[in-house]
Amino acid sequence: MEIVEDIVIVGAGIAGLTTSLGLHRLGIRSLVLESSDRLRITGFALSTWNNAWKALDAIGIGESLRHQHHLTPSVLFASTNLDQPVSEISYKGHEVRCLQRRLLLETLANELPSDTIRFSSKVVSIEESGFFKRVHLSDGTILKTKVLIGCDGVNSVVAKWLGFKKPVFTGRLAIRGYTKFKDGHGLGPKFRQFVGKGLRFGFLPCNDEDFHWFLTWNPSTKDEELEDDPVKLKQFVMSKLEGIPNEMKSVVEKTQLDAILSSPLKYRRPWELLWGNISKGNVCVAGDALHPMTPELGQGGCAALEDGVVLARCIAEALLKPGGEETNGKIVDEEEEYRRIEIGLKKFARKRRWRSIDLISTAYMVGYIQQNNGTIINFLRDNFLSRFLPGMLLRKDVVIVGAGIAGLTTSLGLHRLGIRSLVLESSDELRITGFAFTTWSNAWKALDAVGIGESLRRQHYLTPSILVASTFLDQPASEISYKGHEIRCLQRRLLLETLAKELPSDTIRFSSKVVSIEESGFFKRLHLSDGTILKTKVLIGCDGVKSVVAKWLGFDKPVFTGRSAIRGSANFKGGHGFGLKFRQFIGKGLRSGFLPCNDENVYWFLTWTPSTKDEELEDDPAKLKQFVMSKLEDIPNEMKSVVGKTELDAIASSPLRYRRPWELLWGNISKGNVCVAGDALHPMTPDLGQGGCAALEDGVVLARCIAEALLKPGGEENKGKIVDEEEEYKRIAMGLKNYAQERRWRSIDLVSTAFMVGYIQQNSGKIINFLRDKFLSRFLPGMLLRKASFDCGTLKY
Repeated sequence: MEIVEDIVIVGAGIAGLTTSLGLHRLGIRSLVLESSDRLRITGFALSTWNNAWKALDAIGIGESLRHQHHLTPSVLFASTNLDQPVSEISYKGHEVRCLQRRLLLETLANELPSDTIRFSSKVVSIEESGFFKRVHLSDGTILKTKVLIGCDGVNSVVAKWLGFKKPVFTGRLAIRGYTKFKDGHGLGPKFRQFVGKGLRFGFLPCNDEDFHWFLTWNPSTKDEELEDDPVKLKQFVMSKLEGIPNEMKSVVEKTQLDAILSSPLKYRRPWELLWGNISKGNVCVAGDALHPMTPELGQGGCAALEDGVVLARCIAEALLKPGGEETNGKIVDEEEEYRRIEIGLKKFARKRRWRSIDLISTAYMVGYIQQNNGTIINFLRDNFLSRFLPGMLLRKDVVIVGAGIAGLTTSLGLHRLGIRSLVLESSDELRITGFAFTTWSNAWKALDAVGIGESLRRQHYLTPSILVASTFLDQPASEISYKGHEIRCLQRRLLLETLAKELPSDTIRFSSKVVSIEESGFFKRLHLSDGTILKTKVLIGCDGVKSVVAKWLGFDKPVFTGRSAIRGSANFKGGHGFGLKFRQFIGKGLRSGFLPCNDENVYWFLTWTPSTKDEELEDDPAKLKQFVMSKLEDIPNEMKSVVGKTELDAIASSPLRYRRPWELLWGNISKGNVCVAGDALHPMTPDLGQGGCAALEDGVVLARCIAEALLKPGGEENKGKIVDEEEEYKRIAMGLKNYAQERRWRSIDLVSTAFMVGYIQQNSGKIINFLRDKFLSRFLPGMLLRKASFDCGTLKY
């Protein structure tokens, strides 16, 4: 279904709703898309300065909000680091208030026509359509629009389309809270701020009853478990209130758990705004999608309000005739209207570029001063700037880079053996790519070894057999039984979540990208993108095909095979009714198939050799789905129905890469106290269905080998007391060499065989096609079963 809208705004936050209301005041309708099912009230409150109130007055809601929020007359600065009196800075002559985010968003929304905001509308892709843009939503809806505005926050889809990179983590976190005093707080209207000991506290009353507070700090690894646990967040804040007046402690104590949250502080690098596309044709960004910044200036929300007013004005200049009447697309023709819109958005970009650069740069520099650890700056900061946040060097016994299958399996194996590890994940959550994969007998032996096999079996059915059909020859499908073998289609999300839940809560450190590795005696130092430095005895790279650790060991990048894969997952809430068999179709340069995981979930795939024109498909789920459907001409309707049922956000494409086997023969799988596992070691094509299985094997073998090095014969952890550091280093190096020796030939075998099977299956030569479909199709399943008979052993050593 395609819907035509003049203006589509992605994101019902401050910038999106302000822009929409500004347009509404000028007689121009817009549609606001919000991915959530309601207004998202995160952050609780924000400081609003003169510039914000000018913007609120411009769209006609300033007065109503003033009635509900008191003026802030001054700020009181106090240092918990120095014995000095409190300093006070007056805000006389300025309009400063602490504005409740909920009231702001609700006021904006209530002023708009009731059908302006479309909730539960997640944008998955954007495509050109002449002088329009087509916006594809996750529910299958397609919107065609003259103007597309991205106000979709720090993870903006529109900003990505314009070429912006993801905002950068500063290395600091914030905890925010909101407290309601029904009988009044009695603390007056002043803003109180306390700095020192690596922390910055702030307490801002909104009115007589509502209080906003915050804490910013440089987190250590152990603090990461706080992020999603309000109880721990509150306990953490209370533990840091030493030296803070009791009246402020009472504000935190009074805060309900559902009114506390934590978030990483991110920003956009200023030079991206200098050279990047704030607008492009009839598309632009505003708010946090344009200028995510740290909170030191209190200008993030204020700048979003400014954006909305300026953007509404620039669009109106493009869409309205001089007399103020909307053109409704009648400005000469579509091309002329597009040109005027483009000029209007360029004007917005020009007006907002340097303002955004100024705010982001200044906020970042203030944050930098907060984190600087120089004695002189410490003194100046505590006395004048009221900022202090020192860095920290963290030391860990075992660091694993990558929270994928290999990384989490290794970590869990070590945990079962009483050895703690730290897992670094560059993403801000577990990355569930690929949706599902075939798990053979060897994988289930590994899952049993780490103690999670039974729980996963209960959620995934046995696959009894495989049906292989050719679309090249007119012959019946052949069926090969899997009797006597354990084969299931395992959902990747469930596997990773199960592994993660079995680990201690502070094991995985998200948003932790490794940028460099260096020697440090018998240790390795890891430098993270947020400035953190980790010192470790053992470094394990499980960071996938683009592994930083594999590169450090001397491996080349994995090689593109010339083939690509599209994968998807369909959910049938009432049951799919296809049975449990694995169905595979081969011929005409394609290989496709679908595998039920259980009664409701079905995984499917298509591999092919792409042409140049197919490259544009990779990041567009709508086009991917259309492409797959176009290739299913000779495939049974069951496969078509599975693909047709698949939501756009459950479709992904990726090039198929592999490591050349001779690299594994001669390369350094381990070097001293460093090694690689999983796709960082043996990226392979999916033709054997052994990539994930081999990663599980790696994890068990590696945990066992590390335990031999780090544990005494009785099973007690040495904790660095094996004679000396040099002796311990030698034992670790020997343990990793043992691991490399066990995994080298297994990896070479799997990578080589998978590549050859893929070559045969998708070869377009007539002779190989004939031999494959007549004879090899019966031989290949037997080969798969033989490769799956491998036993990685248990964790015992």
